[in-house]
Amino acid sequence: MNRRNYILLLFGCLIISSCSKESNDDSKTKSNNIPQKVSVSTTSKKSNFDTSKLNSVCNCYKEALSALDAILLVRNNFNSFEEYNEDNQSVKQVKNHLKDWRAIQSYCLQTFKRAMYWENDCYPTDSVEKKRLELNELGIKS
Repeated sequence: MNRRNYILLLFGCLIISSCSKESNDDSKTKSNNIPQKVSVSTTSKKSNFDTSKLNSVCNCYKEALSALDAILLVRNNFNSFEEYNEDNQSVKQVKNHLKDWRAIQSYCLQTFKRAMYWENDCYPTDSVEKKRLELNELGIKS
């Protein structure tokens, strides 16, 4: 009888340990699906951007792309980053547009959360990332 209880106890421990490993593996898989490169700006400098326009995911994409396009428009007026950097007015314009971009990014991610990463009928979900990469190649960190 003692040997039988020992075998049942061992069998029960194996079942419990295997179940706990499966639930841990599921949580790891789920956390890997969440984008890791999300950065919400926490700067104390406030933007004057009117967030009342941002009432949907589509409007978030529209305004974000508009802000990034405005930065590209200013930056593309110069052949090199050094030329751009010498023009204080352009640098100031880009900084203002970057403040707007960060305000849009922060507001939309906090308001719409995961929906910002789902497919939508308005814009491809990677459209903002493509613009950001283009700006980074031009020397502007967004």
